Amino acid sequence: MRPGQQIPIQHEREARPLKRRHSASYYVHRARDSLTTRVSKIICGIFLTLLFIGGVAAFIAWLSLRPHRPRIHIRDFSIPGLDQPTGFDNAEIIFNITARNSNQAIGYYYDSVEAFVYYRSQVIGSAPLVDSFYQEPKKYNYFVQGVEWGHPEI
Repeated sequence: MRPGQQIPIQHEREARPLKRRHSASYYVHRARDSLTTRVSKIICGIFLTLLFIGGVAAFIAWLSLRPHRPRIHIRDFSIPGLDQPTGFDNAEIIFNITARNSNQAIGYYYDSVEAFVYYRSQVIGSAPLVDSFYQEPKKYNYFVQGVEWGHPEI
């Protein structure tokens, strides 16, 4: 190869002047917008933080004060006298019911409580359990009752 025909290893670039895409007033306006944008972002951030803290506090208060439904269970249930020759005639049902209020600060007012015994969608006995009463928080109430019935139509 001839000395003037060599492949150049490095290419020297010409220094190009920086192009200004916008005028100075554009950049000043943009700086002003960014200041107001920053302030509005700070205000929104503070508001959202306070809203989040308030929501967490309200959730914790709701968890601690939410009411639980009363739990009512039949503990014992018996029908003595079914082995008698008369069978269902003038039989008696004896049962024990437990009512529990598991709330720490909330009590319940009960109206009169009645018990009904059904057999194949027919009422075969009923009896009033208690008159109206107030159940205090964290208390158990026990009801022992007997229900007499006549001869059901089976």
